[in-house]
Amino acid sequence: MKAPGATEGRIHQLVEFEHAVCCRLATTVVGTWAVAVLRSASRIGDWPLSVVVGLLLAATHGMHALTVWTIASLTAVVAQKQLKGRCRRLRPCERPDGPPQRAPIPDKGSFPSGHTLHAVMAAVVVTQLMPVLAMGFIVLAALIGVSRVALGVHFPSDVAAGAALGVLFATGVFALL
Repeated sequence: MKAPGATEGRIHQLVEFEHAVCCRLATTVVGTWAVAVLRSASRIGDWPLSVVVGLLLAATHGMHALTVWTIASLTAVVAQKQLKGRCRRLRPCERPDGPPQRAPIPDKGSFPSGHTLHAVMAAVVVTQLMPVLAMGFIVLAALIGVSRVALGVHFPSDVAAGAALGVLFATGVFALL
């Protein structure tokens, strides 16, 4: 059998390091209150956060802003589902040696994190259009990203990719406003 090349070896090292981070974080966050807080943040990071931002945009910037937000949010869902389908990355908790699953898994595939995508998209949009609310949304986006790793359902790179896509889709919102 052919020995892996330098690139494959480094990728394997990164994957294993990332897996170790997930397992370590999951075993560190064991208190029922901490898991409850992370689960709550994780739940908010899905559609409830998008609805709240949409309503805030409608109230402060009108129906056009709500329409743009809705289109961007739905497009983001389709894009991240397509990426998950193409990448087919197992979630950390799905690996035999993985951390425990402490949150529901909404779909197949780990890469990218849709919860983080929407949380970062919301934080970027709110930061620009409603700066008085910025700090709360930034903290919430960070908490949602951490929660997905600590709850065993995403790798850090899934969260980083979701965050990058969130910034990209937020930029699209600004372009259409």
